[in-house]
Amino acid sequence: MILNVLIVLLVLILFLAAFVVLRTLSFPRPYEAVEPEEGLQVDPKRTAKHLAAAIRCQTVSVMEGAPPDHEAMQQLHAVIQKQYPLVHKHLQRSVINDYSLVYTWVGRQPDLPPVLFAAHQDVVPADPEGWSHPPFAGEIADGFVWGRGALDLKNQLVALLESVEALLQAGFQPQRTIYLAFGHDEEIGGHNGAKQIVEWLEKNGVELAAVLDEGGFVSTDMLPGVSLPVALVGTSEKGYLTLKLTVDVTGGHSSIPPAQTAIGILSRALARIESHPLPAHPGLMRPMFEHVGIAAPFVHQMAFANLWLSAPLLNKMLSGGPQTNAGIRTTTAVTVIRGGVKDNILPAHAEALVNFRLAPGDTIAFVCDHVRKAIKDERVHFEAVEGGAWQASPISPTDVPFYADLAAATRKVFGNIPVAPFLFLGGSDARHYTSLCPNVYRFSPLIVSSETLARIHGVDERVAVDAMVDMVRFYSLLIRDWCGGED
Repeated sequence: MILNVLIVLLVLILFLAAFVVLRTLSFPRPYEAVEPEEGLQVDPKRTAKHLAAAIRCQTVSVMEGAPPDHEAMQQLHAVIQKQYPLVHKHLQRSVINDYSLVYTWVGRQPDLPPVLFAAHQDVVPADPEGWSHPPFAGEIADGFVWGRGALDLKNQLVALLESVEALLQAGFQPQRTIYLAFGHDEEIGGHNGAKQIVEWLEKNGVELAAVLDEGGFVSTDMLPGVSLPVALVGTSEKGYLTLKLTVDVTGGHSSIPPAQTAIGILSRALARIESHPLPAHPGLMRPMFEHVGIAAPFVHQMAFANLWLSAPLLNKMLSGGPQTNAGIRTTTAVTVIRGGVKDNILPAHAEALVNFRLAPGDTIAFVCDHVRKAIKDERVHFEAVEGGAWQASPISPTDVPFYADLAAATRKVFGNIPVAPFLFLGGSDARHYTSLCPNVYRFSPLIVSSETLARIHGVDERVAVDAMVDMVRFYSLLIRDWCGGED
């Protein structure tokens, strides 16, 4: 009897193992290799000089609600107009809300839904301390263009204009209408820039076929266990919510304190929020590893191919690192705390800000309910900070021709590497365009290591001159593939 039971158990184990292995072997998604394609001839010195000139325009966004630097914005607009005469001759230029720019390249078949390529004109502030080259000097040295905006995001703005200028010079005429949309306040939310552009498009009855904005890169060392370069295309981006927690009690003298002060009550609430993370969704990373395919370690393929079995282990493994943890759940970050004015006075009021980045599937209402249950203290009140909350973006499809064309253009420029969808952890103007189009993608055609990534919003921001050439080639190929046309 015992022998029969053991045999049955062994058969079940073998069957389970075979099932897991078969699912793993069928997990990687194959892709068609493409031949490298040069596309347009690009003058690296000219492109670098044009980017350097744009960097010298100090289009800094400081804080939401603060007006942009009018002179800096006008200076950048003048630089663009001077550097791209064919763009301004053949495309319709519209100024939205005083500073954002939209260029319309009317296609030969205007009945086809248009596409839109986005970038932003503004940059974050830069403390000049510690820079090898001044952040707004726009210097070209050692094969790089240096300065604030070289990576975020004047490189993309310039590369798009360079590609369109070159296509016009080559006599290219798109079949599908193309929009170039350059918001002016992405770094502080895009409410006066990209959001106004969307409203302008809606008023003109425009429904887009596809959108490409900034996002992932060709990553060399950012995926766990993956040594080969992988192009990461953002198909969604996280939502945003900041909650303000407040505690109000009776103040007094510190010589006669209560059992808990306002700061103590608030601190306990914050500790409970941190110790109760929102639930993990390892399935959010499954499509990425499916497209990474055989470049991923076999154990990762096996785990994601069999989430029904491996989810608890994956949750524990992926929660261990900040990057992977952010990729599978809504994150929690206590960012500001205020309370008390003097060491011998009991504060009557204490407050804190907690920032959440919402994963797809987690709503603002769900997060608020989770926080309420985690705190379990009616003395702690919370509310969303006004104007600072939005849901996660819808997930754009990867089984459509627009994504396939994007992947093919990437491989033509960067070689036959995996192109994988992922959840973009930051924020971009792309989220504003999801109301106009289901196919919204976030990708910056640039090879980036973790060392390069640290320069974005940091010291010594720079981009390689050769990388700018690749960006121009990529956009020219993708414009051709998305829009068709005749030379």
